[in-house]
Amino acid sequence: MENALIQIKNSLIGLLKRFDPGTDVFFDEIKSTDEGHGMNRHRTYYFVEMIPNVNETVDRFMTDIGVLVDVAYHEEHESNTAYLMKAAQLDGIIRPVFSFGDRHITVPETSSKVIDHVLHCCFTISFRQARETTAAFQEMGELEITAKEGG
Repeated sequence: MENALIQIKNSLIGLLKRFDPGTDVFFDEIKSTDEGHGMNRHRTYYFVEMIPNVNETVDRFMTDIGVLVDVAYHEEHESNTAYLMKAAQLDGIIRPVFSFGDRHITVPETSSKVIDHVLHCCFTISFRQARETTAAFQEMGELEITAKEGG
């Protein structure tokens, strides 16, 4: 089974690419924001950051996990009105249910704010994950059986 964090990342990047196909989506780092370094559009992009923030043991088989997701959006013209409209659009594609892998998780709320001319749309995904168990038992040895006739 693929790691849940990678499934979340891939699902979110796919969702953003379908929603806004002409805009670049970055996850690891942005080296530069000009065309010579791989940008398709002039300084309009998404940058996705994920922070696992809750790992609570339920029992020896299950763990509750929470992931804070921050979708940063920078628009070339840096318009506050455009950022407000984009925040509403992002809320509409993320909520009420965010799907990744074979899971469909209800996202109760998103929060949006503009910091240094970048829109940050944040939400938390909470789910229960089964721990992977590896059974490392010693193989059973041979048994010798003696049977008596007539008891």
